[in-house]
Amino acid sequence: MQREPGWTGRRERVPAEIDAIVHRTNGRKIPVKVSNFSDQGCRVETAEDFRIGERLQIAVPRMGNMSAQVRWCLPGAAGTRFLTESDF
Repeated sequence: MQREPGWTGRRERVPAEIDAIVHRTNGRKIPVKVSNFSDQGCRVETAEDFRIGERLQIAVPRMGNMSAQVRWCLPGAAGTRFLTESDF
């Protein structure tokens, strides 16, 4: 994907293939595949649709739950940024 002028950069992400569960604010649990990962965010792949700005909990085996916000979404995938205490 080519970045547009004015794009805010992000750290390089490491390819991954991790089964995880997304917990939505409405209580729904959705199985996802985490396909790349960094200390700032990850990409999740699923048949579900997400909304930009939506807040999620991503439960990753052996790593625990991570609070995240959807930064972009396409059919079948979404990019998230992990939230910190100061984001709440």
